[in-house]
Amino acid sequence: MDEMKENILKLYEVFHRGKESAITIDDFLSEYWEYLPDTSRRKFRRIYSQLPICTCNKGGYYPTRKSEIEEFRSYMWKKAIPLFERFNRVYKAYPELSGNIKQLELFARGIE
Repeated sequence: MDEMKENILKLYEVFHRGKESAITIDDFLSEYWEYLPDTSRRKFRRIYSQLPICTCNKGGYYPTRKSEIEEFRSYMWKKAIPLFERFNRVYKAYPELSGNIKQLELFARGIE
């Protein structure tokens, strides 16, 4: 993990431990901007997406309990299923366009 990722993860680990301490990306950036030199919002989001932190409707947090990991899984699953269903509708609506693409076929088979 590079230094910037380590710094961001450490901030979550120290100041945002547990779901009750979740923080939005905007609030995180406002609060810790001085510790994130030369980091654009886009770069931060790219780093954030690679961090082993959980999210909920209140923001991101460093997990401290098994239940938080389980809740995070449920939270992400609720977001993923509608995306899979939407993709499947498009895939099935245009078989002549998607039927020859091997990767798409694997994806579609995985969600049926």
